[in-house]
Amino acid sequence: MNLTDIEYVRALQSNLRIFDSPQGKEVMKFLEVSTGYNGSIFNPTNRDIILINDGKRQVIGTIKSLMTLEPEQVVALAKAQEE
Repeated sequence: MNLTDIEYVRALQSNLRIFDSPQGKEVMKFLEVSTGYNGSIFNPTNRDIILINDGKRQVIGTIKSLMTLEPEQVVALAKAQEE
C-alpha cells in the first residue's frame, strides 16, 4: 500500500466507491457497530483494550477519510506522516 502514490490512491478510492451503494452502506454500518466505531475506546481497567479499540476505530476512520478526501489530500497526509 502506497498512499503517497496518487495513481494508487485514485484506484483505491475508485474501489472504495462500493461503500456508496446500498449494500456497501449496510456493510459500513455493520463494520461501525462491530468495531465500536461510534463508542468510547476507553476501558478503565485494561490499557490494552484501549489500544485494540483505537486500532479498530482507525481502520474505519481510514476508509471514511479515503472516501471523502481528494486524492491530493490523501497523498499530502501520507507524506506528512512519513516525516
